[in-house]
Amino acid sequence: MRVAWPHLFSWFEKGATVVVPSRLLAEITAEQLIQYRLGQGLETWHRSAVYNVDAWLATCWQEVRYKPADVGTLLSSSQEHFLWQNIIEQQHPHLFDAGATARLAMGAANLLAEWRIGGEAESWSDHEDAQQFQRWHKLFRRRCREQGWLARADIWRLLPNWIATGLCSRKLTVFAGFPTLTPALESVTQALGLFAAMEQTEPGCQRERALGVRCEDFDEEVERVARWSRAVFEQDAALSVGVLVPDLQAHLRLVERTFDRVFYPSAGFHSSTADDSVFHVRASPPLREHPLVASALLLLELARPRIGIADAGAILRCPFISGAARERSGRALADVELRRKRDLDVSMRDMEFVSGECPLLAALWLRVERVLSVKMRDRELANWSETFSGLLEAVGWPGDAELTSEEQEITEAWKDALSNLASLSLVSGLVSCGTALDRLRAVLARPGIRRGGWSSPVQILDSSDSAGIVFDQACVTGLSEETWPPQLKSNPLVPLSLQRACHIPGSSPQTARRERERVTEFLFGIARNTVATYSGRLSPMAERFILRSDSFPEWGGSLPRGSFMPQPLDELEDSVAPAYESAEAARGGTAIIKTQSQCPFRAFAEFRLNAKRPEDACFGFDARDRGGFLHKALQYVWNRLETQDRLRSMALQQLQSIVEEAVNQAVKDDQSSPFHELITLTERDRLQELILDWLLEIECARKQPFTVARVEEERRYELSGLKLRLRVDRIDRLKNGNVLLIDYKSGKQSRNKLDCPRPAEPQLWVYAAAVEDEVDGVFFAELKAREMRAVGYSREKHFPGASVTAKGSGWDQFLDSSKSEVERIAAGFVAGHAGVDPIRGACEYCNVKPFCRVNEKLRQEQDTE
Repeated sequence: MRVAWPHLFSWFEKGATVVVPSRLLAEITAEQLIQYRLGQGLETWHRSAVYNVDAWLATCWQEVRYKPADVGTLLSSSQEHFLWQNIIEQQHPHLFDAGATARLAMGAANLLAEWRIGGEAESWSDHEDAQQFQRWHKLFRRRCREQGWLARADIWRLLPNWIATGLCSRKLTVFAGFPTLTPALESVTQALGLFAAMEQTEPGCQRERALGVRCEDFDEEVERVARWSRAVFEQDAALSVGVLVPDLQAHLRLVERTFDRVFYPSAGFHSSTADDSVFHVRASPPLREHPLVASALLLLELARPRIGIADAGAILRCPFISGAARERSGRALADVELRRKRDLDVSMRDMEFVSGECPLLAALWLRVERVLSVKMRDRELANWSETFSGLLEAVGWPGDAELTSEEQEITEAWKDALSNLASLSLVSGLVSCGTALDRLRAVLARPGIRRGGWSSPVQILDSSDSAGIVFDQACVTGLSEETWPPQLKSNPLVPLSLQRACHIPGSSPQTARRERERVTEFLFGIARNTVATYSGRLSPMAERFILRSDSFPEWGGSLPRGSFMPQPLDELEDSVAPAYESAEAARGGTAIIKTQSQCPFRAFAEFRLNAKRPEDACFGFDARDRGGFLHKALQYVWNRLETQDRLRSMALQQLQSIVEEAVNQAVKDDQSSPFHELITLTERDRLQELILDWLLEIECARKQPFTVARVEEERRYELSGLKLRLRVDRIDRLKNGNVLLIDYKSGKQSRNKLDCPRPAEPQLWVYAAAVEDEVDGVFFAELKAREMRAVGYSREKHFPGASVTAKGSGWDQFLDSSKSEVERIAAGFVAGHAGVDPIRGACEYCNVKPFCRVNEKLRQEQDTE
């Protein structure tokens, strides 16, 4: 790979400074010069001056800066962007993406400087966005004048005068690869006079039309290109191979994955990031997406007073802090314990409390507290940078494990990012912790570590970067009419009429077409031998460069999945577990019977393997909270009322007082925040109305008098050898001495949940087997607003409505068969029956889905059919 400037080395021999349009061309030129010097047999040499245009402008400013001249401070790109963003946010605090708008404003300011576009033209008043930009631009310029700052656009304006007055010395300077000569650049070359030279890029080294192969989709294109690249590499490893991909950043994951599997199939599905990789990808994910940096940003959340529950759990389990490997299990259990609070956010003290079994982590919390002992008030970004660095040092980031070479580069890039953040103090005032973290994330949006290097034989570049580069062999992808040529984007903050008047490329249909043709011509002139791929219809603009073909040379080896011989799998019948043995009462109570009835495997996983998912945070009170409040309140109410007769005879005002007192005892005051206090009051109001309606509409209307014998009674019972702890919601005693069993429910219920075999809600049948009295009925008390009713079965009619079925003379047999069914279910659990066999609806609220193989069972059933 080399740049397409034939006189490049002669300029270097003359000691010229070479200025190129982009950082990419500067890197390639510098690499080519290194190879040239090594080819001359040299071991040391003076560093040649190769700059991209932004870096060159900065060196010119540095030269003037150290002379007796009144020159302002040059803002870095990050500082300039930050200043634009501050101005825009002050003017429009509710703008959706101020950062992106600031980048557009920076581009517009540079456009004005490079093309000498004035701000007095009438066209500015015809464009609302342009008028807004002018207001921002004036504020930006005023701020820079007041503080003595310079932006890149100012250097274009000042540089010709610096050169003319001798502040910036005249040196032989070659401007290579610039597609157009802007007015600003022309002024600079005129000021340099005979010391300036232009080196133009000439396309057209291709001798024949490229072989173009049609593919089904872009994924196939990338795989065929990767196979072609390996075939060329194996034929001659000394050849430079270029792969041009449209919008490479968007397709980065696909390209890296595919080239990995073609060039390194023995590595399986794990990417290699070695510097000596055969291929170099000129793109990379943002630095903040690397696990090491993402973990650092996560750990900085400790500086906030409240931490989101998901972030807090991730911090506890973070592998990049001290002691993570040694306390892995303990910290995972601490995360589980923390989630039991079910709060949306937690404090660091909450995290400390659950870390009692992790001594190494407890020591870290003490160090973190010392760092955060200073009040987290607004401060400068330089101070926040120091705080963030100290906080990461306190937790031992990046951990105890030895870092790979890539991770070492990442840690250095992180330090550079903190330094960059500190530099923003020049253009920033005092900011909060949250704002500082947002700025740091913006700094970390820059590209991370790239795959391979410029010495790699295969270079993968974006198609738009082809101008000025030459390869021995090249392949161009994505030449369908949907993706090629790429759309040229003009800056929306500068009136289009002004851009056209200045003949800015792409500002008019004519110049846009010429620019697309120029880019396409360079694309196919990048190598003497070029192949191409496309999917769908071939782009008309690329058609004259393409010779359609069915194939081109490709590597024919197997990808990782096809590189290994298939092996037969051992089959193991695991639907029967070892028998359950325990001298103590089983943990779970009637939930064991319910879960075993719904799915034996789920019961085995939850109650014998203790496999449960962590608790989910909830906003306010969830169904479980509300159900607990309901049970407690009704327990207090019936402890006071005791009988139906007393309920009927009580004055409404007295009943309301009893219910209100019961609800206040059940739903305790929560003054931890105004929000919790508000939802507590709301829940009390809702529960009072619900219980009053239930008592007056349902309980008073019951056909037979009753006495509430027991509420929330705990008892022990052995069912088929399974020792259970039971809690019966309520037992009513009838006049005939028999009892009714009632289970409170706040959701929708139906009688078929009690139907055997394998009832979905078998707990009432377990209670019926456990009580010593004669049972005359089992009911769900459905306390649901506007839909209150009793649901169940009984010997006689006790509640009004069609949701209750009286079995009459068949009740005894129905009750006995239901008891026998729960005994059978309990016996199955004790015997170890653990097959994946869910009843309908059982999987909807299952806690062990990642652990279950129900989908395999469904596939087997489909294969059998």
